[in-house]
Amino acid sequence: MNNLMNVSATVTSADNKQAEATASAPVSTRYARSILNGVEMDPRSVDEALKSLELVTARLRERGDARAVFPDVYAVITRRVKMTIEGGPGPVFLEPQWISKLAGLFCQHYLKALEASLQQGSQAGVAWDIAFDERDAGSGVASLDALLGINAHINFDLAQGLYDNIIAHGAVRDSRLLARYRHDHDLVNAILASSMSEIFSILSVRYRCPLAIAATCSRGVEDTVSRMVMFTLRQWRDRVWDDLCGMLSAREPSEMDVVLARMNRMSGRIARAIAVGGGAFSVARPRWRPAPQKFPLAA
Repeated sequence: MNNLMNVSATVTSADNKQAEATASAPVSTRYARSILNGVEMDPRSVDEALKSLELVTARLRERGDARAVFPDVYAVITRRVKMTIEGGPGPVFLEPQWISKLAGLFCQHYLKALEASLQQGSQAGVAWDIAFDERDAGSGVASLDALLGINAHINFDLAQGLYDNIIAHGAVRDSRLLARYRHDHDLVNAILASSMSEIFSILSVRYRCPLAIAATCSRGVEDTVSRMVMFTLRQWRDRVWDDLCGMLSAREPSEMDVVLARMNRMSGRIARAIAVGGGAFSVARPRWRPAPQKFPLAA
């Protein structure tokens, strides 16, 4: 009986210490824990990636945090990739398990960027700094918030995720597998195109984004805007494969650094252009208003 009482006292003491530590932690740390607690931060498959995205989206939306926009859009694409892997209608991946693994590794980069933002830490890339900067994000123009995240994730993160996945599969010198991987990489463009209507609906209905509302005023306008968006995304994703080839051919760490620095500069330039363009819409004050309790988006 005494042993049970001792165990109970020990557990209670540990719980109290944990509660005290949480209470004394900085506001940003407590907020980060409230968003990321229980989230799989190192997803290894498309299923795990989707669960992580859906969970952080739900928690950020509950708090009226504008950082919910990008994972909300990202989850649409990830869910459709998952459906294609599982044999849904439409195009077929040549290496579905490789794509599933890639989805997990790719998502890890976003989750690390989100964690750094929630804790007001520095980002690995300039594009993420701009995407999470309170001066550029959360303006109420959700399409721009989404585009800033998409730019950072494609133009800075994607080549790194592809590289990690190819290294993990030991396929650096396997031209046959690399060709199949390129096919599957390009096939995602078709999934992106098929996701546009659902993404526009989320941005216009859920976030009341004025740009998305205008883009969906008619079928013809929506189709035109979708084609314009996809033209840009295809260009970005083509360049990503070129960056990947540069990473795979690097023989020294310094050569790898050159490629990463180029990716950082390019994604940063694009992010600045989006942010500057977004300033023109600052008169459109937030229609999707944040919760009364407001937390900074970044340091």
